[in-house]
Amino acid sequence: MFRYAEVLIDVANRRLDQSYHYLIPENLDLKIGMRVLVTLQSRKVQGLVVNLTNDLPEELASVNIKPVLERVGKDSLVPPDLIELAHWLAQTTICSIAQSLHTVWPLFKGKVEEWVIPLASLKDSDVQTLQWLDPDAFRAISVLNRARSKGISLNTFIKRADISGTTIEKLIQQGWAKKETRFVSLGEGSVKKESLGGRPLKPKILTGRTYELTGEQTIVVNSVSVALEEGSSQTILLHGVTGSGKTDVYRELIAHVLDQGGDAILLVPEISLTSQVAQYFETQFGDQVIVLHSGLRPREKMKAWEDILAGHKRIVIGARSAVFAPLLNLRLIILDEEHDGAYKQDENPKYHARDVARKRMEQLKGVVLLGSATPSLEAYAAAQSGKIRLLTMTKRIGESTLPPVEIVDMREELIQGNRSMFSLLLQQKLRERIERGEQSMLFLNRRGYSTFVACRECGYVVSCPNCDITLTYHSQGQAMRCHYCNHKELPPLTCPKCASRYIRFFGQGTQRVEEELQGLLPEASILRLDFDTTRSGDAHRTILESFRRQEASILVGTQMMAKGLDFPNVTLVGVIAADQTLNMPDFRARERTFQLLTQVAGRAGRSTKPGEVVIQTYSPSDGAIMRAAQHDFLGFFWEEIRYRKERKYPPYTHIVRVLLLHEKEDRVIKGANELGACLIQGMKDLKYGNNEIDILGPAPAVLTKLKNQWRWQISVKGRRLDILRAFLHQGVQHFSKGPASSGVVLNIEVDPLSS
Repeated sequence: MFRYAEVLIDVANRRLDQSYHYLIPENLDLKIGMRVLVTLQSRKVQGLVVNLTNDLPEELASVNIKPVLERVGKDSLVPPDLIELAHWLAQTTICSIAQSLHTVWPLFKGKVEEWVIPLASLKDSDVQTLQWLDPDAFRAISVLNRARSKGISLNTFIKRADISGTTIEKLIQQGWAKKETRFVSLGEGSVKKESLGGRPLKPKILTGRTYELTGEQTIVVNSVSVALEEGSSQTILLHGVTGSGKTDVYRELIAHVLDQGGDAILLVPEISLTSQVAQYFETQFGDQVIVLHSGLRPREKMKAWEDILAGHKRIVIGARSAVFAPLLNLRLIILDEEHDGAYKQDENPKYHARDVARKRMEQLKGVVLLGSATPSLEAYAAAQSGKIRLLTMTKRIGESTLPPVEIVDMREELIQGNRSMFSLLLQQKLRERIERGEQSMLFLNRRGYSTFVACRECGYVVSCPNCDITLTYHSQGQAMRCHYCNHKELPPLTCPKCASRYIRFFGQGTQRVEEELQGLLPEASILRLDFDTTRSGDAHRTILESFRRQEASILVGTQMMAKGLDFPNVTLVGVIAADQTLNMPDFRARERTFQLLTQVAGRAGRSTKPGEVVIQTYSPSDGAIMRAAQHDFLGFFWEEIRYRKERKYPPYTHIVRVLLLHEKEDRVIKGANELGACLIQGMKDLKYGNNEIDILGPAPAVLTKLKNQWRWQISVKGRRLDILRAFLHQGVQHFSKGPASSGVVLNIEVDPLSS
């Protein structure tokens, strides 16, 4: 039996974010991965056993080692690979281990509470006497006796019984009740040790293959199958055009994995897509499929994890957080639409599901398959450099072909006197579809929290002279700002390029599109798919099913309709304002524009009816728009990768952003300036050259105020991520010791996907 346990403490305070050694009592049998209750600075906290040893480090030889108090949830063992994953996650996302543990292992969630336990019954004669002698004590004992769990938490007890702490102490002293410490956890204790290895030997496949693979699909399936059988960690990028049948490839590969005794995870970018994807896979794999996402209630999620740990579920389909599912023999993780920004977590730890998947498969010697019609530049650059493998599918299934795309110059529309948001060409094609009984989809990306300034005559957009990033107009102060370097200038009254007075702030929403469209085509039935219309739980599916039943001729929506939708009767896709994504204040704006336009265009003509696409823009000659119209990913990639290299943007460098938050604006500005000064001083002290690290900011964040918190940011940029992390860690530590850090919250993100 080991003498000491090394315990990771579940405390989000970075100064206490480490493991501690505790003495193991003789009557306590501990294993690595168990949760325990320990004392830290005179308070009781939970922790995770990460190591057992008979020897202490030299520096602890003369220290009085405290004992482990008790074991918590004896049947809840965190697998060693997930403990290692939590360590890695904390290091790479620069967050506390406690935060990463709660993300990796939700069964770890819970809290330590003081409970009051009754030691007497209302039937006791002594208790009955209290009704007249001490009504407060009698009322308190009555509340305790009504408690369902043979006790009640201290805070709840005080509220229900309406008593003071003095009364509670009197109850304890006179033997009517006692206090004890409890760990309250969701879903605890229902996973049995003996069930962790149980599972069916063969997958329960309900139907055989009801489809025939194309030649390109067969090549991809065979190549990935060979990689799976090699038993080594591999990442493969599948670049397949829209409609090429990537989902059928996924289903074939999962069947292969299950047949070999393995398990698989299929990730999709949006929660709204999980149910329709799950239905597709359940037709073949039945009840071995389970859906996981952050929208599940805590009890539902715990039950799902218990089924997975018991071996009853072998295929997990879900959004970003499903990447942590503890499948017993995980061999394959698939990220569909791997380019999508939804795979990046917004809250600490700010992980990317792609990175977590690669780390897990590195540990377990499995395969990560990244699938997309528009791969991220980072993934495709890695494939071009040989860091990961590349497989391609260039043809659509069946007789359908990629739709022709027409670009409409909205500057010419203005010259012709058309001030509508709909070009004359788009109006004509919408009417044609209504007459033929076909359907149309109109796309407008309304994620714009910012407004850019552009000329309607020549298309000029006001940008930062330092960063080549669109300036954002702020009504507060009536100035334009760069959210990278904080360059400021006033909006021009006339266009700096052509001197036109038609220089305006841009920004419009889907509701306005729907209203104007209804006025233009009163005979059309219109549905709208955006955040406002899909707030209720089932609204997203209801709207799409209604459109699939052809109860509406036009669907207006945001980027949520660019993903995974297949409507055979849709023959026209219109993009209302391509500039709205192109001119976001973000170095990834061109990439996002190309991806969105290509994905949206891919919704047209997916069956036997040919499709068409109309893209409206004030920047018709922009490379991202032109390449999307030509379905030319490679041409776009090589143009954009040269731009990234010239500007020292990822994948040629890394960026780590620190977001500072405080409810008072002056405090957050003071904190941002002080952190900036600490980082500049660190550059001098450590002698990092300007060629190694660049400091951008301080500057106000794009969302300058959110949820009553003022937000400023500082970014550091450099080629080596390890140096950036060490440099930033030292600067933050120095900053945290000064008065300007008081009350200021720091949010640190590695390689953010947006500014």
